[in-house]
Amino acid sequence: MKKSYLSRRQFLQVSAMAGGALALAACAPAGTPAGSGSEETAAGGDAAPAAEGATVSYWAGWGQLEAAINAMLETDEWKSHMEGLTLEYRGSVNSEAILTAVAGGTPPDCHSNHDYPNLYTRGAVLPVQDMIESSDIVNKDMMLQWTWDYAFFGGDMIGVPGIESYVQWGLNYNIDAAEKAELDVENPPATWAELMEWHKALTTKDDAGNLIQLGLDPNDAMGGDVDFQTSSYGIKWYDEDTREFHLDDERMADIIATTSEFIKYAGPDQFAGMRQVQGNGAWGAAFEAGVQTMIIEGYWHPGETMIAKPEIGQYNRATWSPVSEDRRDVKMQAVNAHFVQIFKEAKNPTGAFRLGEWFNTVTACDIIFKEVGWIHPVKEFIPMIDPNAFPGLDFYVQSEQDATEWHLLRRCPIHWFVKDQWDALRDQVAREEITPDEAAAQLNQRALDEWDAQGLSS
Repeated sequence: MKKSYLSRRQFLQVSAMAGGALALAACAPAGTPAGSGSEETAAGGDAAPAAEGATVSYWAGWGQLEAAINAMLETDEWKSHMEGLTLEYRGSVNSEAILTAVAGGTPPDCHSNHDYPNLYTRGAVLPVQDMIESSDIVNKDMMLQWTWDYAFFGGDMIGVPGIESYVQWGLNYNIDAAEKAELDVENPPATWAELMEWHKALTTKDDAGNLIQLGLDPNDAMGGDVDFQTSSYGIKWYDEDTREFHLDDERMADIIATTSEFIKYAGPDQFAGMRQVQGNGAWGAAFEAGVQTMIIEGYWHPGETMIAKPEIGQYNRATWSPVSEDRRDVKMQAVNAHFVQIFKEAKNPTGAFRLGEWFNTVTACDIIFKEVGWIHPVKEFIPMIDPNAFPGLDFYVQSEQDATEWHLLRRCPIHWFVKDQWDALRDQVAREEITPDEAAAQLNQRALDEWDAQGLSS
C-alpha cells in the first residue's frame, strides 16, 4: 500500500484534506468500505446513516494508520471490545478540516495527530480523567510514566493516550551514502559543527547547480521542530508554568544562524527547488527518496522507512542528535504523547472512549508496530519489541536508558504557529535578507502577537 506523506505531524502545512472516509464495521470483513469517500468534503461529507450510538467517527492526521486499522478489524479482540460498534475512519485529515468541522459544530467523535493543546485551549474537547477512573484497561500504572504525565494540561487530562508515544530524537543517516562520501560511519557527528562537515560531504550538485543529493534539511521532521533546535542549544523557549516566551535570546540567534548555513551551502533557491519536487517536501519523504541522506527523527523513522522503502531503510543507522559545542556530552532525548481526543460535540463520546481504550491493548500495540513501525509504551508490550526489527531502532530503544537530558515536547498552545514563523525567518536569514538577531527578535514578537490574537493572554 502506498503511504501518504501528508501525514507525519504536518497538518498545519497542508491546505486540503487528502484521502476519503472508510466506514469500517467491527462485524464486517476487514477492509470492506461502506462508502467511497473520494467525493466527500473536507469538513465531513455525507456519511452513510447509522443507528444512533452504533457508529464511532475517528479522524487521524496520519496516512499510515489504515493498514493497522484493517488488521485490527480482523481480530476477535476488536469485535469483543467494540461490542458491535462501527468505526468510521478517515486518514490524512489536516488541521483545516478539523477546525472547519469544529467551527461548524460537526466534528467527528474523536481524532488523533492534530494540535491537541490548541484544541484543548479552544474548549473543543472533553477532559477524560473521569472516564479513565472507571476504565479497566487504561490507568497510570499500565504505561510509561512520561506518557501519562504528558496527557495533563492545566489540570485536565486532555485525551486518552494511545497509538504511539515513544522517544522522539535521533540523527539518522544513510550509511551507504556516507561510505561513498568517505565518511566514518562508526564515528557520526555529535555537534552541529561536525554535522555541517557531513552535510558538506554529502551535498552534491549537477553541472547546472541543481541539487542531486542533500546532507541535512534543517526544516525537516523532528530536526526542524522549534523544541528540538532550541533544546540543542540549551534554550527553554516557552515556559509552561509562567506562559512566557524566551525567543529573543542570543542563543536563539546562534541556532538560527547555524541552521541557516545548511540552507546557504545547498543554495536557498536550489534547496527550495528540491523541496518542491513531487513528494520531497513532505515530512521525511526526501530521505526515503534517497535525496536527503541525514534526518533528525523519532523512533518511528526506522520502521516507517523500512516498510515504505526497504531499499533505503536497509542502510539506516541512528545516533544521538547534534548539540552545540558547549553541550557536547549531553545525550538529549524527548517524549510526547498522542491521544484519542474526544470532542465536546461528539455524538458518541462513550464509543470514542472505548476506541481510546482499544489502542492501549497489547493486541493493538502489536498490530501497529508490525504494520506501521510505531510504539505505544504499554508496559506489558514494551518487552515484546525486537530492537533489531528495523535498522536503527536499536539506538532508540537503548536511548531510553542512556539519555542524560529529557524534554517534554509541544506544550505551547501556539507551537505550530511558532514553527511556521521559525522556518520562514530562517529562510530569510539564509538569503541574507535579515540578521539572526533580527530573526530572533521578530520571532518573539510574532509569538506574543499571536498569543494575544488567540485570546491566550487573559
